[in-house]
Amino acid sequence: MEVIRPERGNIDRMAEKVFLESIKLLGGLRKLLEYRNLTWLPSLAESAYVIVLKNEALKTYREIAGELGITEQTARSIATADEKKIREYIDGRLEEKPREHIAGGIAKLAYMNLKEKGELDDIGMDIEKC
Repeated sequence: MEVIRPERGNIDRMAEKVFLESIKLLGGLRKLLEYRNLTWLPSLAESAYVIVLKNEALKTYREIAGELGITEQTARSIATADEKKIREYIDGRLEEKPREHIAGGIAKLAYMNLKEKGELDDIGMDIEKC
């Protein structure tokens, strides 16, 4: 059976695009200046990788966890975050912080935006035999 999977370099480029789109969703770099002591940008980068590895490379939570050095539960929490609740949260329509993985939800929103615009499709694919 042939499975189409992105090459390693393409995974990196896709994750970078998702990360940058996530920053745009949050208001861009200028908006980030308002938050002087950001500590969650590494979590956003990690989430971008989880979303790309799950959706593009078709990796399991175990494979993702092993590749990124995180737990399977963290990979699962990121990949299954309710992006609709996160959208409401970042738009200020939720008063309480959601129990979802916030960076995961933001990365999912960014990924969905990029897929909808076809901006991840231009990154070449490699055919691997499984």
